[in-house]
Amino acid sequence: MRFITPAIVFAVLITGAANAETAITPEQRTGVALTLYSDGFGLIKDRRTVALSSGANTLAFEGVSAKMTPSSALVRAGSGFRVLEQNFEFDLISPKNLLRRSVGKTVRVIRTHPTTGEDQIETAHVLATEQGVVLRIGNRIETGVPGRLVFDSIPQGLRAQPTLLLEVDSNKAQTRDIELSYLTEGLGWRAEYAAEIDASGKTLDLSAWASLSNNTGTAFTNAHVQLVSGDVKRERETRQLAFKGRAMMAEAAAAPMAQEAIGDLHLYSLPRAVTLKNRQTKQVALLSAAGVSVSRAYSHDRWISERGPQIKPAKPVIFRPNVFLKIDNSKSNGLGASLPAGLVRVYERDSGGKIQFAGEQGIGHVAADEKMSLELGKAVDIGITFEQTAFTTADLPKRTFEAAFKIELTNAKGKPVTVRLVEKFNGSTKILSESIPHKEFSGAAAVWAIDVPAGGKSALTYRVRVSRPR
Repeated sequence: MRFITPAIVFAVLITGAANAETAITPEQRTGVALTLYSDGFGLIKDRRTVALSSGANTLAFEGVSAKMTPSSALVRAGSGFRVLEQNFEFDLISPKNLLRRSVGKTVRVIRTHPTTGEDQIETAHVLATEQGVVLRIGNRIETGVPGRLVFDSIPQGLRAQPTLLLEVDSNKAQTRDIELSYLTEGLGWRAEYAAEIDASGKTLDLSAWASLSNNTGTAFTNAHVQLVSGDVKRERETRQLAFKGRAMMAEAAAAPMAQEAIGDLHLYSLPRAVTLKNRQTKQVALLSAAGVSVSRAYSHDRWISERGPQIKPAKPVIFRPNVFLKIDNSKSNGLGASLPAGLVRVYERDSGGKIQFAGEQGIGHVAADEKMSLELGKAVDIGITFEQTAFTTADLPKRTFEAAFKIELTNAKGKPVTVRLVEKFNGSTKILSESIPHKEFSGAAAVWAIDVPAGGKSALTYRVRVSRPR
């Protein structure tokens, strides 16, 4: 008689508790606090109520993070309570683990007759599972699972959820709160900013959001959340948090987020409790500021090395300067708070008043009263051409040359602009002549600020002597 093998269905008949232990479930939680770090880890402080008997107790602290650092666990319960031993058990119940833990034991195989629908039950001895399931059923050996498997009990050591097993001693029978604190991977946060420039181009509205991410394998309900901004040293390679999850939720903060310094770090406290589900990314308002003054700057860098005389091309190559937004992070400019590292997205309005995306850039931590510079891309209305007008090594020391250049700038905008030109040289440099005085000079680089009128052009000419290093 031929049977069709159906999809595998596992059933477990639980005959009794495997261990005499007291379960402390998430439902017994009286408070939870999360401190999230931008490096992709977090500190969890989980407080629960438990009834203790006098003497030795085995406590199963269920529903901890599957990515916890076991050695970081700290248990606090006051006087008259001692932790003797702790074990992190994260071998969870699954079809694979049930079979793996049943090697050398018997299970029941149920196969359903395809015509009559009747179940046929056989006893099977589990021989191996590593390279595939191998069963002895009667006098035959079968590979794979030929039906549904029924287990009489959960094998010892398997848990429904990650659990910290505590062996403790209590000086008396009592009910008290126990707080478990530990570090974990899978928690983290990052700052994301939206900068909306007004029609004049002179001010912007800045809003910052904190994206909280939870990939720990457990949920946190009504948690008090704090965020740490700064670089925290850890004695291992930190895994970067992947901001992915089943949902992205946004919540506006009920009040401005409190901020304080702790050592050389900054701590932000969310004004209300947050529920953070497993595999979820949630956004909460971090700060906002309106009417922040902003300026626009244009800059182009060029590296010059000795290549000998250059022939003027028939069609000059036009370069475009980079566009930067300059923002002063000061109280007088509507800001003045420490801004955590993150991604800034910039938006501008078109002639119809609609918002358009203008560029984005990641920023590092910006302290109060520091200046922030955002590079947005290239300025398509500003053109720069370069021409070498002279080159010679005659009557000069070895590895030394003189060269002259002409730089033309055009501006198709309806308003004047200033372009910062940075010319970098491969060696010790002396400026012999220049049509516009330079603003900065280091001996290996010169900086000019060139004013270009609206719809017009400007030019810079200069001559240098460069001595290349040996």
